[in-house]
Order: sequence, then C-alpha cells, then structure tokens
Amino acid sequence: MTERGRFIRPLATRSIAVDVAWAALAAFVFLLPIDLALEQASLAAVLTASGAIALRRISPSASMFMMVVLGIVQVGGSERPSLVDLAMFVVIGTVAVVGTRTEVIVAGVLAFLAGVGATFYLAATGFRFLVLINGPRDQAFLALAAPVTALLGVWAGGLALRAFRSRDRESERRADAEAAASRAEAVATRAEATATRAIDVAESERIRVDIARDVHDVVGHSLAVIIAQADSVPFLDDEARIREVSATIASTARSSLVEVRQVLGQIDGSSTTTDPGSLDAIVQGIREAGVHVDHTVRGTPVILGPEPGTAARRVLQEMLTNALRHGAPGATVVVRETWRGADLVFEVENPVGDGSTGGSGRGTAGMESRLTALGGSFDAAVLDGVFTARARIPYDVQGGPVR
Repeated sequence: MTERGRFIRPLATRSIAVDVAWAALAAFVFLLPIDLALEQASLAAVLTASGAIALRRISPSASMFMMVVLGIVQVGGSERPSLVDLAMFVVIGTVAVVGTRTEVIVAGVLAFLAGVGATFYLAATGFRFLVLINGPRDQAFLALAAPVTALLGVWAGGLALRAFRSRDRESERRADAEAAASRAEAVATRAEATATRAIDVAESERIRVDIARDVHDVVGHSLAVIIAQADSVPFLDDEARIREVSATIASTARSSLVEVRQVLGQIDGSSTTTDPGSLDAIVQGIREAGVHVDHTVRGTPVILGPEPGTAARRVLQEMLTNALRHGAPGATVVVRETWRGADLVFEVENPVGDGSTGGSGRGTAGMESRLTALGGSFDAAVLDGVFTARARIPYDVQGGPVR
C-alpha cells in the first residue's frame, strides 16, 4: 500500500459524489448575498474554491494548487476578503489529515505563505486592516499574525487529528495481528495434534510390522527345525536317538513359544544384551535337525546391545531357515561369522534345491528392512547353483570380548 493509501483508506467510504455535493453547497453559500461586511466573490473565485473543496480528498495536491490559483484570481481581480477564503482553511486542514507526508509539509508551507501573503495584501489594500496595524503595538502584532496563526492553527489541528487516527489504526492493526496470531497458533496446535496422531499411528503400524516380522522369523525358524527333525523320526531305529530327537523337538518348541511370547509382549529381547553363545545355539539347533553345518568364526566376539543383538539372532535364524527349507537335501550349509571393529557379518552359503519349496520372499524383505533401519545391509544371490546371503549388522560394544 502507498503512503497516501494508508491515510486515505479511513476516508474512502465517503464517495466522490458526497465531496462534490459539499463543494456544490459551498458554491451556493459563497454566491448568496449575505451581508457580513464582506465583499461578494467573483464567479471565478467561487468555482476555484468549490473545485478545491471537491478535490481535497481525491487529490490533495491538485486541491492545494487550486488554492494558489484562487489567490492569484483574488489578487489579480483586486477582490476583497470573502467567504471563499474559508476554502483555504478547509483544504489546509483536510490535507493535514489525509495527505502524504510530502503533501502535509507542502500544506504547512502553503499555510504560512498564504498567511503572510494575506497580511501584505490586506495591509496594502484594506483600510480597516491598515487602521488595526497602525494602532497599539499589541493590536498591530495580533492583526499581522492573525492570518498566519489561523492557517497554521488549522494545519496543526489536522496533524493532531491525523495522529489520533493513526494511533487508532495502529491499535486496530495490533488487535488484528494478535487475532491473526491467535488463529495461526490454533491452526499450528491443531496441525501439531494431527501430526502427533499421525506419528502415533505410524509408530503403532511400525510396531505391528515389527511384531509380524519377528513372529515370522521365530516361528518360521522353529517350525523348519521341528519339521526337519520330525521327518527323520520314521527312519530311526535307535530308541535312544528317537528320544533325543523328540527332546530336541520339545526344546525347540518351548524356546519358540518363549520367544513368541516376548515378541507379543513387546519385549522381544530388546531390554537385554545378546551373548555370542546364543548365536552358536541357533547354529547348533540346525545341526540337531540333521543338517551338516560348517560354522567358522573370525575376529573377537563381543556382547551385543539390544537392537543389534536382536537383529543378529533374527537374521541368522532366517538365513539358516532359508537354507534348511530351500537348500539341496543333504548338502552342507556354510556359515561364516566375522566380527569386525564396528559390525558383525554373516555369510551363509548352500546349494540350491529343486525349487519345489520356493518361498514368498517375505523373510528376505524382512531381513533387509530390519538391517536398513540399523544402518546395515543385506544382499543375496545365486551363483553357479549356490545361494549366498550376506548380512552386515553394525553395533556398539556393550561389553568386553567374550572369553
């Protein structure tokens, strides 16, 4: 908004027609034959003064220019003071209220110059005014200062009204700004509440996905071991061996049940550390299912924290389950466990089977998702009939090396 716009806006509700009507009324009054010891103004002076009144809000600069023209008309026509001179007070006061800063300054200068000019004009042409300025000193001073004082007084009054209106508008703007800030704060609060609910929903969904993934890994691994051992029972003729296999099946089922309960209870082993011995137990469970496992460990095993420890157990379970389900029967499964300074790497290799037990791919996707969340990685490929899976699990050391 321009500077003028800031001051015209409060007055903009007054239409041009209203200002023109006031100008017409002023012209009518100026032309009335009223005996106020003042001379009748000329038609040119009346039209100029009325035009200035009509334009005082629309174009303060043009209105002040017409006041200069009015002075020229009166001096050029040797006119005496009349009612049209009131237009000068109306224009000066209005410009002080609604004009731009530059127009306000020009109005002040115009008020001073018009007052001084009126004093000299009256002193040169007016007998009554000449008598006043030739009287006592105080009377002369008041007479000389009256035109300037009157015009500057109207200008100062306009400035005061301008300041009051500006203060009121500033208060309104402040109130509007505070209301807008309150509305924005309310919107932000609602948005924050919505975002919080969305985060809660996302967190709940993430927990459900994690539970489903963990149940898949735990149950899938345990059932694969149990099925493999159960399938071998009909081929055993040694009662002691049958009892041993049955005990292993029961132990695996109980262990699986405990882990499932932990998962469903949101415990999932996340509050405890993981000893490397639990990883050996997973490999041993596959061996007891009748699979030959070539397990090698390189580096110095350490105790893992809750998240990497859980990831290590679940990933190793899923990798061995895949080898048990989809590998060639009777083939050796190679497990390489490498402990490095900041991560644990599992590599599992097994000859591929005939494809009759192809999986859904959910386990592989679950391992990749789990490790990506920890900053690790998972990849798998088949090369020359051998399925190779590699998992890298970053970790922070929770304890010293395992002795």
